Formats: sequence, structure tokens, C-alpha cells
Amino acid sequence: MTGPHADREATLDSIRRTYRSYREAGRDRLWDPTNPGYARMIRDRDHALVELIRHSLPVGGSVLDLGCGQGHLADLVRGDVGDLSWTGVDLLPESIADARRLRPWATWIEGSADQLPVADRTFDIVVASTLFSSLPTSDLERAVAAEIARVMAPGGWLVWYDVRYNSPRNLAVHAMDRRRLASLFPGWYIGTCSMTLLPPVARRLGRWTGLAYRPLELIPTLRSHLVGRLQRPRSP
Repeated sequence: MTGPHADREATLDSIRRTYRSYREAGRDRLWDPTNPGYARMIRDRDHALVELIRHSLPVGGSVLDLGCGQGHLADLVRGDVGDLSWTGVDLLPESIADARRLRPWATWIEGSADQLPVADRTFDIVVASTLFSSLPTSDLERAVAAEIARVMAPGGWLVWYDVRYNSPRNLAVHAMDRRRLASLFPGWYIGTCSMTLLPPVARRLGRWTGLAYRPLELIPTLRSHLVGRLQRPRSP
């Protein structure tokens, strides 16, 4: 097979291999929930995402979580706002299988965010948490951004959390700054701020996490991620 379709499939296979390699190479030890600094990072991130979704969700609204993994965020939001319409999409079939088993109340789709099997203007909120930084080409970034705009209701919100620095230890991810956001979503309202202490620093805090994490995070250059929300215009 040759042509654009073959190029797309090769790119998606590359993403799948990258995520599976994290586990096979033992890189997932970096995401150890018993590490106090890492646990603080995740707790703060989850709290920020839940708050953004809660403040953006209309009564009876629907949420699409892109790159959902096993669907952990769905439980957190449901615990905060109650029953809601939640759809998760992920490339890895094993992640979707786990999500369906653990959270049967939601809808889970194995697929890619650049070709979503849903109708136009379906969702009030789309979540992109550390999604775009793992897309290896600018063409795929633009395609995913276009799909988000297609499936989002006018005036809907894109809830965002992603890295703002390149990682010298992981070349499979890249920075997503405000300039790149503005180029992918032209004309959208963008309200973001930086948060999350640099992970290599946070993981080393150990028993000093409670005392040191927040003072260090107050230093702007030590904040590794952008968090916030973007709003799709109500009219073209």
C-alpha cells in the first residue's frame, strides 16, 4: 500500500509502538504512584482537569476524551458532577478493553483522533490531555485539530493539558506552546496558564514533597505544562 493512507497508518503504528515501548523498556516506572512527587503532580493535574470540565459542562452536556487510556478521568469527573455522557477514544486496543471492563457506563472507541466515527457538533467538551505532544507530525496535529472542531458544538470547550517544553530524555514528545495552539485553533479563545513542577525535579523531592513542591512550582520556569481551555467560536 502506498500514498497518504499508507503514510497515515505508518504514523499511527509508530505511536502505538512508542506507547508499548514505554512498558516494555520499563519506562513506566517513571509514573510510579507511590512516588510522593509524582503523586502530587497527578493529583494537581486531575484536580485542574475536573474543575475545568465542571465549569465548562452544560446541563445534560457530553464529553469526549481523546487519548483516554483506561478512562481514569471519567471516574473522577463522574464522582464530581454525577452521571454524564462520556466517550473515550484511544489507539491502543488493550486500553479500550480495560476501559470497557472497568467503566461500562461510558462509551469507549478504539480509534485515532484524526478520524472520529461520530457526527458533527456532537460534544460540548473535548479533552486533550498530553495528546498533541505525542503526535509525531504537524499534518497529524492539524488533522486532529480539524476533527476536534468538527465534532465540537459551537461555543464548546477544548480542555487542555500538555507539555510546554521539549524533553531531552523522550524524543517521542514535543512541546506545545501557546503559539502552536493559536496556529492549530485560529480564532478560538485561548485561556491557559502553566502548572506542574518539572517531573525530574518533582520525582526527587521524596519526603520533602509537602514542603518543597509548591514553592518550587511558583517559579515560572520550573512549570512544565500548560493547562486551561479553548473555546470554539459560536459562528464560523
